[in-house]
Amino acid sequence: MSYIFLFNSSLFVLVLLLIAWIYSEKKLDGKFSKIINWISFPFPLLALYAVFKLNIDFGYILVSITFLSLLLWFLGRAINLPSLIKEAKSFFIILLLITFFRSFLFEPFQIPSGSMLPQLEVGDFLVVNKFSYGLKNPIGNKTIFPIGSPNRGEVIVFTPKHSICSSNISDAYPDNLDKLTNLQLFTWQRLFDNCSSLGVKYVKRVIGLPGDEIIYKNGSFSINGAPLRKELIERNSNELILREFQNTKNYLIKQSLSEKRDLENIWIVPEDYYFVAGDNRDNSLDSRSWGFVSKEDITGKANFIWMHWECLGCFPQFSRNKFIE
Repeated sequence: MSYIFLFNSSLFVLVLLLIAWIYSEKKLDGKFSKIINWISFPFPLLALYAVFKLNIDFGYILVSITFLSLLLWFLGRAINLPSLIKEAKSFFIILLLITFFRSFLFEPFQIPSGSMLPQLEVGDFLVVNKFSYGLKNPIGNKTIFPIGSPNRGEVIVFTPKHSICSSNISDAYPDNLDKLTNLQLFTWQRLFDNCSSLGVKYVKRVIGLPGDEIIYKNGSFSINGAPLRKELIERNSNELILREFQNTKNYLIKQSLSEKRDLENIWIVPEDYYFVAGDNRDNSLDSRSWGFVSKEDITGKANFIWMHWECLGCFPQFSRNKFIE
């Protein structure tokens, strides 16, 4: 399914239905308004589903809808349509409160891939605490007032540099550009070819903080010379499930038994940057592939799974609701 088509077609139908509703209220005494309301009900849900699947920054959508409701409020006053004034005013106030809540406190995020298995599955919807690291503006990700910084082992949502078309490779490797291998350069360019103006949000776990020396060898991370402790939880013919310990945090990771890991990789994390990795260690594009995460590109800390909705034809489930390790 083309989610761009789903999003655009849903918006187009909603615009037509809005025009029809205004005409019904103004010229026909609201004769068809209830029918139009019932017909329009599924289309915002379809558009919202497409937004999550496309991994679009919901802040831009939310601010746009809030501004549109304000314009409709003014339009209602201009054409003297009390019903439009009432509806638009109600929507504007509600959307303004949601925008404030989402911008400064919490934001939803859907897991788009299996890079954070075994803990986070495709279709999980997360609550992202934006207040953990500072107040953000409603559009984009600029920090207005810094509060804290990510710690090792925390799961964060962020926008990597390679997904933003206005970035270049030096933004992801500010102090390590001359040490990049041909494979790293090739990987960056391959990923950057699919960039967008707004970028795409990722979710990963923090492994290294600014100034840390990170070594990855034989499937294990070492931080400043100290290997991360792991305990075997489960083993089958293809993979291992391990519990990894990092400071006060411990969490499950997955490793493939078929991957070869003879090469040793070393990174020094630059100031105001972080090294991140997926818990599904052999099936994750992360700092090992595309570089470091700037503090300014971090949306917030992922705290809680509040819903699981894997596909459009599936029913939302709440059996996976839990705090994130």
